Amino acid sequence: MTHEESRKWLIARLLAENPEYRRYQIPENEQEQKDLLRALMNVRMPDPIDDEFLRVQDEYLWEETVKKGIVELSELKPCSTDDEF
Repeated sequence: MTHEESRKWLIARLLAENPEYRRYQIPENEQEQKDLLRALMNVRMPDPIDDEFLRVQDEYLWEETVKKGIVELSELKPCSTDDEF
């Protein structure tokens, strides 16, 4: 399964869990798909879910993490009081 297919599969599974979400369609736009997946993951109750879902979710989130990269502590610079946030 490609990364895009995994994202769509996860969205479809989460939408199917809740009858209120069945009217939603999976967006065509990649960023809109990512936003929807994140929203669905954030509002999902901590109910049991099957191992296949957890495996696909883990692989998908791992790949997202690799794409973003990990910031090393040595790369961080302390803020001064003059810095704007």
